[in-house]
Amino acid sequence: MASAITCLYIEHIGEIRRFLARRICCVEAAAELAHEVFIRYMFAAPASPIENPRAFLFRIAGHLATDHFRANPVKAGQWVDIAECTELASDYPAPERFAMARQELDRLRRAIEELPPKCREVFIRHKFDGIPQATLAREYRVTVNAIEKHLVRALVLLRLRVMPA
Repeated sequence: MASAITCLYIEHIGEIRRFLARRICCVEAAAELAHEVFIRYMFAAPASPIENPRAFLFRIAGHLATDHFRANPVKAGQWVDIAECTELASDYPAPERFAMARQELDRLRRAIEELPPKCREVFIRHKFDGIPQATLAREYRVTVNAIEKHLVRALVLLRLRVMPA
């Protein structure tokens, strides 16, 4: 089981990096400072439980950004417009990826609809509803082998429809 700090790290590292990158306009420094946020969190956490760990992380990040500016004063001509920072880290896929995924899901949905009725029903109940093969075999009064044949047939037909050669 992951520790609480590991869970916080996984859940918030991306947004902490983006927050710091916007604040200090340097993706590399933001990545380093984001790790420092979690190190300070581990050592600065009070004895009593923190009511809002995310807010505490952002408070630490804000203080680190301020410390960064104090240690590295900005000289004239060093500012970069945030609109020019196209390489900011993001946890989200690009819009094209969402569109492609929607198209793939639509192709899969249509392919499932085109399966023979019994094959489709067994496939959906097993794959999407999570009903075990043995249970399906009892309900349909067939052997587990017959259920497996329906599933294999469904997978073969779907593969042919979704990923043509």
